[in-house]
Amino acid sequence: METHHYGKALFVERVGTIVQQDTKALAAVKDVDGDAEAFELYHQDVNLANDLPLGLFFYIKEPYLTLSASGSLIIRVDHPTDLIHAGSKPKVVSASASVQEANRTAAEWKEVGNGFFKKQEYFKAGRVYECALEAGAEGKLKQDVSRNLAQVDLILGRNVSARLHAIDALSNDSDPALVALDVKSYFRAASASYQLRDFRQSEEDLSRLRSLSSNDEDGLRLLEKVRVRLKEVENGVYDLQQLVKRSSRLQPRIDIADFTRRTVVGWTKRRGRGLFAAEDVSLGELILCEKAFNATFGWESENSLTKTYDVRRKTFDGFPAPLWTSTIQKLQQSSPQRIAEVTSLTGRYPGLGSKTVIADGVHVLDAFQIHDIIAANAFAIPTPAKRQKTEAFGLMETVVPPGTKSSTIPENCALFTHAALINHSCLPNATRVFIGDAILLRATKAISKGDEILQAYVSPTLDVKARQERMNLIWNFTCSCALCKAETQEPDDLRQRRAAVIEEADRLAHDINTHLVDASQRDGIIRRAERLHARLKATFASEIWDGLPRAGMSRVQTALAGVYCLRKEYTRCRGMIVEAFDCLGWVLKLDKAGATALEVMAPKVGSATCVVEEMVWMLATAYRMLSESKKDRELAKQVRELARTVYVALNGVEMGIDKIDAELGDSAKSAGIPTR
Repeated sequence: METHHYGKALFVERVGTIVQQDTKALAAVKDVDGDAEAFELYHQDVNLANDLPLGLFFYIKEPYLTLSASGSLIIRVDHPTDLIHAGSKPKVVSASASVQEANRTAAEWKEVGNGFFKKQEYFKAGRVYECALEAGAEGKLKQDVSRNLAQVDLILGRNVSARLHAIDALSNDSDPALVALDVKSYFRAASASYQLRDFRQSEEDLSRLRSLSSNDEDGLRLLEKVRVRLKEVENGVYDLQQLVKRSSRLQPRIDIADFTRRTVVGWTKRRGRGLFAAEDVSLGELILCEKAFNATFGWESENSLTKTYDVRRKTFDGFPAPLWTSTIQKLQQSSPQRIAEVTSLTGRYPGLGSKTVIADGVHVLDAFQIHDIIAANAFAIPTPAKRQKTEAFGLMETVVPPGTKSSTIPENCALFTHAALINHSCLPNATRVFIGDAILLRATKAISKGDEILQAYVSPTLDVKARQERMNLIWNFTCSCALCKAETQEPDDLRQRRAAVIEEADRLAHDINTHLVDASQRDGIIRRAERLHARLKATFASEIWDGLPRAGMSRVQTALAGVYCLRKEYTRCRGMIVEAFDCLGWVLKLDKAGATALEVMAPKVGSATCVVEEMVWMLATAYRMLSESKKDRELAKQVRELARTVYVALNGVEMGIDKIDAELGDSAKSAGIPTR
């Protein structure tokens, strides 16, 4: 038995308690005739489910009567937006509702709301305060109710309405008692603006607060935070080490402002929107810093992963369900002003586009559109740790690799609306690192004003066919960068032979680096590595590779350079590192005594990896140990400064750099490779 009553509404009140299950909430409702039915609500926010109004009336839009799993009749509601609060004076009142409740005055509704507030039943308190306003609260009573409602809105994260109610609560009267209440109202308005990340408006609200009470402690504390945020917006100056220290599993979300003024949104010929440099950016400098619009962490939800079946690709895909559902809830309940910003992001399914649709006073979202936006734009983020470390190439790991098992999907995911606009290249000029729910993007080469900011969505070390297949499947485009064009010109058998040699060389490099062979075998292993290096180098002999990175050689080159450094063969170490930099697409200019660190390395088109960081530290050691003249010593000092620059560029923060740098000090003990 199933009936779906389109175009109609059922007027009910809730009776009994709510039973919360994994995917739904169960309760009972009673209509005006006293008939009761079971009721189940899906896709609900937990607070909303726990605070469904008991004793108040609401409508169920287009009620759907069906059978439960046990075979009994039940009213099913697929989304909380299908529930409409009836207000304080419904046209029809059930026989069980008391006359007193149906005819409460605004003052009485306010007292009921205060009772709910004291019991920390904030959703109910907000509903009742709204009833007080609907009942005709005027003058000071209206101001008091609006002020209380602003506080409820702040607690529930409804920041847009919080600011509106706080402003409505202002009396603008000179009476000292009313001035004190206006101070509260301005503080709540400023707090709402802060949460909305409108720091200028928050500063303006606090300025008005201080004109009434210059020594208000809460206002002064908030003003101090606002001024820090405004400096971050303007200059991109952050105390990153403190942010890393404060970020933890207990507090994974950090309090910062976005720094985006170095980038502008523009249009490309083939890739749609992208981010471009608004000014020159030097190697290692911060391009942008952005706090996630929404982030979810695996330990916060028991059901962090799910599977969805994509009928377009006919695959079951692992998917971060909490990020999906919480993004929809956040857009509808606390951040409707950002709907167009989120829905303008690219997704395979266009849905409603970026237009705003409102029905029955509620913003309408296409859940499948949000699903595809998250699939194409969300980032996997690490669990907060004391020392952040970027991955090679600064990869944008997709959170939804099609066809993958749900167990392989990252548990921590975030959606950034500005950083999501960065387009792909296998020859990127930027890399990223995370601190909590914030993303930092740094330049891995000098970027000129007007250049597009690019990062690699997939590893450039993968075979070109694997890269193209992945990009077509997930992002629906084909990369046409110089690296992809060069590789597609090569015969398949050559690429296969190269892949086999790279695999063998990587295994050997691992043995060398982890000292899995004893001293009697080490010389033979090193000679094998040198032969493999020569064979691998021969596979890149074609002129199509001129000026392009050959990143597949980096591991064996780094391993050999490390061995030469440990053996104190610093000339061979230096030569191998310079060759390795060329293979990675970087050019070293080491003939200018007194040159600054940013001039020592002039990267050409190419990729930056964490291998670069390790090699620069070894190079600094080699140059220091080979320093014979004042000019050489000055050059060694500059390479050492370069090592610090590259470390920050690839790690995002400076934490740990002093310990590593100390190992490159003047002591003879630091003749080996720095340990990290």
